[in-house]
Amino acid sequence: MSPDDTRVFLATAEVLRLGMVDDDGPYVVPVNFGYADGLLYVHGPAEGRRLDAIARDPRVCFEADECTIIRADKACGFTARFRSVIGYGTARVLSSADEKRAGLDVIMRQYDSTGDGIPDATLARTTVIEIAIESMEGKRHLAAPDVEGE
Repeated sequence: MSPDDTRVFLATAEVLRLGMVDDDGPYVVPVNFGYADGLLYVHGPAEGRRLDAIARDPRVCFEADECTIIRADKACGFTARFRSVIGYGTARVLSSADEKRAGLDVIMRQYDSTGDGIPDATLARTTVIEIAIESMEGKRHLAAPDVEGE
């Protein structure tokens, strides 16, 4: 995919898989997220494996995809329609209430909602992580060659 198509796909994806490394090895977790202006935002609890891994090493990788399997009656005839993006970046935990609120607003917009009215108590107990994207690449296969009409 072109860089523009990759950004458009990431801006409409619903689930991001975030990869990190902690003392026990690689760790991948699916997360709700938001994407805007070359930055990813994810949220979660104030403690846990994700935060421990980021504190240990802020370098992360991420992946998002959508896939539909195209079934076939013959052996090896199956294919898939898909779009995916894989990328790398550096994570940081946001500390100020204004930064956290802005990050949560990006997450809410990813799902066609708004972050207006986030209670201060919710904001205080929610961790928001910003990921500065360093590189990403998209891939797609949208046409199935043996399917009529494609």
